[in-house]
Amino acid sequence: MQRMANNNSVTKTQSESNEVKKHQQILTMIALMTSKLLGENTYAKSSIFSERMARGGQLFLDKPIEQSMSLAEFKLSKEVQMGYLVAVDDLRSVTLDQVHYMSLWATGQNDDTIVSRAAGNAFSVYLAQSTDQKKFVNGYKTAVIQFIRAIAGENGVVAKITSAFQKLSFADAEKLANDWFGSVNGYMRGASPFRKITDGTDDPVDERIVQGLFDEINNGYLTTHSFGDDQMPLLGNYIYSGDDFSDQTDLPAMMTQSLTDISLSEAINLFVNGRFSEVLDLLCSLGLYTFVYQFVNAGQADLVGMPVTTATDMQQVIKITGSQLTDIFERFSLPVTLAELAADLPIIDLSNAGTARNASQQNFQQNLSVVMDNSHQPFINDRGETTPVNYGFVEALHGLIQATYCLPILVQYTVTRNQLLAQIQAGDYTEPRNVAPADFNIASSLGDYVEQLARFQVDQLMPIVKRGKDDYDGLNQSGSLSAFNHLMRVAPQMRAVNPKYAEMPKQTKKLYYWLYQSSFASEIAAADRVQL
Repeated sequence: MQRMANNNSVTKTQSESNEVKKHQQILTMIALMTSKLLGENTYAKSSIFSERMARGGQLFLDKPIEQSMSLAEFKLSKEVQMGYLVAVDDLRSVTLDQVHYMSLWATGQNDDTIVSRAAGNAFSVYLAQSTDQKKFVNGYKTAVIQFIRAIAGENGVVAKITSAFQKLSFADAEKLANDWFGSVNGYMRGASPFRKITDGTDDPVDERIVQGLFDEINNGYLTTHSFGDDQMPLLGNYIYSGDDFSDQTDLPAMMTQSLTDISLSEAINLFVNGRFSEVLDLLCSLGLYTFVYQFVNAGQADLVGMPVTTATDMQQVIKITGSQLTDIFERFSLPVTLAELAADLPIIDLSNAGTARNASQQNFQQNLSVVMDNSHQPFINDRGETTPVNYGFVEALHGLIQATYCLPILVQYTVTRNQLLAQIQAGDYTEPRNVAPADFNIASSLGDYVEQLARFQVDQLMPIVKRGKDDYDGLNQSGSLSAFNHLMRVAPQMRAVNPKYAEMPKQTKKLYYWLYQSSFASEIAAADRVQL
């Protein structure tokens, strides 16, 4: 008996391991597809990088980060040391757009345009005073390389977060989506993310949302919830322990007195636990909420035609849906970049919140979507246009997180819809069941809401099934999709099912026609049956 128990335990462990491995493969593929969608051709198409990802390696930059100079080399030159300390001073207030250009510089792209976007305000001032500008730049770049390695290197912050998401089983991802959505809806409570905040002190709805958004920025979901094997939050508790030459200089005090007394380690910790965590938590949280609010609702008539498989087996649905997530996201017209997502969310403009000491700095919709100048105004280029924030390697991380919480939603909807279609096909579901509308403010979880939504939407289409049976019994059935399309336009009963049927994509129209044929499909020639 003991041996049998052990064997069962081993089998269960192997099964769980296989599930995690399959899910990791899906997420790895999604990361590659995300890069392709963003146009990062080097990353997406290189067989070397693809193989490295498939083997569990982490690569977030198009090229390897350059080797920084050694401590021995660093100590040989005061100009190198000065450049390094100036960089550390600049890194106190680095932006995510700037970090993207720093990553390009750190991977060997040295043209003046990139360096000027990567370097901070103090760079040009001290460079002009340097007696050996080449050594000064090398010192400055050394700090930049160490900074980027901490964030985007193979053992950096992004690698840690990505690894944690890739290790999730599908059940873990389901729980994550349920808990995360519940956390955001705790303050949104069904409010539109396209709502404009007008008063954060006297309007109780605005006040609740504003408080929730500030909590999201300061202590968001990824900062406060335990995650993965470590049962620790992924963000908010980072402590850098890599290379730091800040205290290895021997410069006269007069050369450094105008610089802030801060180390590279402190600058990295400030960025990761501050700006990086704030932006990732806020945009991922609102991204999840907006996806559900905008696309996973009863008013989205095309949702019922979204599934890319008619399978009812959960593992098969996970595999097929995961492999086509990019196409599904494109069909929903989801924002491709974080800057586009931020620009689409008026709710995060908190400049009218009533608590702003500096209103412009609380307009997160603007600040996270376009590059700001030193006066905290939108930077205008030589063509008179604003410049979108380029989040660079963070985009692939966001794509992975988005895929992780969206996949369970799409899978749950697909499995429920397909089970109902199987009942219809078998003749077990022929009349409306008067299914109640879904409401995510009432449902016990996001998963329950999605299941109820699928049931409600399919039930709303049952008049099509009845009409098909009646027409076939009367020898008057529509014999082609085009004939059925005409029926949907002219028959009042059919038009009432979906007044916007003509605007639906072909995949959804084919589903409607499949429902129409469902009661007599087995009695007509295979060539005449619509295929989903």
